[in-house]
Amino acid sequence: MPLMTGATLSQTLATARAFLKESDVDTAALDARLLLQAATGLSHEALVMQGEDALQADAADLFQLFLEARAQGKPVSRIIGQREFWGLTLGVSGDTLDPRADTETLVEAVLGRLGGNQRPYIRDLGTGSGAILLALLSALPDARGLGSDLSFGAICMARRNARATGIGSRAAFLMSDWGLVPARLADVVVSNPPYIARGELPGLMREVRDFDPTRALDGGADGLEPYRRIARHLHLIARPNALLAFETGHRQADQVLGILDGAGVQVSGPGLGMVRDMAGRPRVVVARGPRH
Repeated sequence: MPLMTGATLSQTLATARAFLKESDVDTAALDARLLLQAATGLSHEALVMQGEDALQADAADLFQLFLEARAQGKPVSRIIGQREFWGLTLGVSGDTLDPRADTETLVEAVLGRLGGNQRPYIRDLGTGSGAILLALLSALPDARGLGSDLSFGAICMARRNARATGIGSRAAFLMSDWGLVPARLADVVVSNPPYIARGELPGLMREVRDFDPTRALDGGADGLEPYRRIARHLHLIARPNALLAFETGHRQADQVLGILDGAGVQVSGPGLGMVRDMAGRPRVVVARGPRH
């Protein structure tokens, strides 16, 4: 889609919206604006105020590339290399899962169940971009935490995000297979592990299937293998009666609770069990344990 030479920002934005809509992008208007902001370096407010200014040639070339990538299904966050999560601007890369708003349900679930412990030590298993841990630490200024991931690229990105958000002094990140590193036992353990059954991967939405790392999606034959591994090692990771919060697929909550129950974890009682997201779908399981 060649952009009009000499077009104003407002005209360019209208053309881009129409192009993305014709390309079956559901969020065409929002995506066009975000990509134009990224290409020009302008805020939303500046884009409105300067709408009659001409789009500069270098920004037009970059915006053209952005639009073509979006029309081919690449998510906006992957194009511009960042995503907003819990009010934080986080970098994302091909090594990390793209943090999504649904995962904020997990952050809310933890914050609502801490009680008087506002200085917890938090372990984030499979941390990816560090989104969950950094969101919790941003809300708990006296807390500290450790994120672990098997991907070196993810660890590098999480460290960058910790520094960029000003949380670097309270967050550490290490390469590890589900948190099996010598570290102090945690008061809170969180994770958004891979939970897609391997046979279901080809049927995922294009934006997920083609751009999120397979390692961050593939949960084994039934999608539950990461939970089994976490449950087996909780006694090496968490304090007795630690708060545990794990994201799940919308049909997996009962099964994950069963896995945790079998590992000697308390899964029923006030504040425990399944938590629904804003759309009413089962999204997070909350438990306490393990018994040492």
